[in-house]
Amino acid sequence: MSAPFEHPERKAMRKSLRRLERHITGLKPDHQIAPSEIDQIQFMPMVLDENSMDRPTFFTPLNESLLEAPDDKYDEENEMGYDTYDSIPEDWRDPKTCAQAISIYWYTYLSRYSLGKQPPGGEIVWSPVEINNAVYKYKDLYRFDFPQFGYDDIEQVAHGPYAHVMATIHNNLNTDDDHILQGELLAILRLMIAHLRRGRFIDHMVSPIMAFSLVGPQHARVIETYMEGHNVVVRRTKLYDLRTKDAAAFKTFAQWYFGKPRAPTGQSQ
Repeated sequence: MSAPFEHPERKAMRKSLRRLERHITGLKPDHQIAPSEIDQIQFMPMVLDENSMDRPTFFTPLNESLLEAPDDKYDEENEMGYDTYDSIPEDWRDPKTCAQAISIYWYTYLSRYSLGKQPPGGEIVWSPVEINNAVYKYKDLYRFDFPQFGYDDIEQVAHGPYAHVMATIHNNLNTDDDHILQGELLAILRLMIAHLRRGRFIDHMVSPIMAFSLVGPQHARVIETYMEGHNVVVRRTKLYDLRTKDAAAFKTFAQWYFGKPRAPTGQSQ
């Protein structure tokens, strides 16, 4: 059986993407990347507001009326609790531990919706990606030496002409609004490279990724990444300070996590 045809322009794009990944891999592991540092990356602002010109390009949000706000009443009714920064013993306040505190609450909140009966219009289109599948070769998505990074989950659209990916990543470093971590970019670019290698997406010139990035000291931001020609567009929100629980932020994140692709990325499969 012959291999599916890949357009030469797409091959050149993937080659350029791999070259960028190798360049970033060669940086120091704790390096913080400034927007003007790498010509092949175009950094742009993003806000999680569907009515803004700076909204995500490839993703749409779930209607906020379909989600409960995770306020104090919600926590009490669902026997949930949030570990604030001050509640974590001082000796344990490394960025990874504090990011895990966000992750535990985040996934408990998400599961209340995903495991329940979704209302009309709120059906979930995402399903887990099998990163250990040898055919798809999802490699080097984790770094276990300091500073660690990795995925907490990876989701894809199971059917149809949608190469979109939704994911949550963590890094064991502090950062700020003026920089992006090497571990954030490596995790995203390596996932994109592997996803574009799949035969299902052979006619797709773009594989947009929306990553919910958990970083230190106990912060989070959302990063949308995609290719435009041989350049990579990295759109990111401000850092949300979650050292105390921000119910509005968690609800907003969940709207985009459970949203749908804005449009197909390739021909019908």
